[in-house]
Amino acid sequence: MENVYLLWLIGCLAFLGGALCGAVLYHIFMGSKYHNSKLAEQLDELQHEFVSYKEKVADHFTSTAQLANKMTEAYKDVHEHMANSADTLCQDEHIKNQMSDLLLGSNTLLSGKILKRKTPSITSVEQPKDYAPKNKSGDKGTLAEDFGLEQNKEVASN
Repeated sequence: MENVYLLWLIGCLAFLGGALCGAVLYHIFMGSKYHNSKLAEQLDELQHEFVSYKEKVADHFTSTAQLANKMTEAYKDVHEHMANSADTLCQDEHIKNQMSDLLLGSNTLLSGKILKRKTPSITSVEQPKDYAPKNKSGDKGTLAEDFGLEQNKEVASN
């Protein structure tokens, strides 16, 4: 009788050991496939979000450009209206010239070119320099290699 119980005990232990080994082997071989498929799903989801984001950015810049063009056109219409009204409504030439000068500045910004003026009231504006100009034609400029070295030589010799 003891042999029968011992056989059942060994059989049950062998079954449990085999089930445990089978579970470990399944986890080793098949668990990585589950993990890989989960990562692939996450990658697909992120790619879809990225494409969606790129489309939203492109739509944003397209609509912004259209709105900026509409705003520029509206500004040009207001500018034309102001220029025409200044010509027809203002009787004083001095006020017409002032208004024309103001409108010329804004029109130049819009068109990128300078309009021909009836009166030479606008003086040319020189672009700022990033260096100090020479006072005399024989002077050395501030970008010369030996600029200001004469003073240092005198101090060093004393």
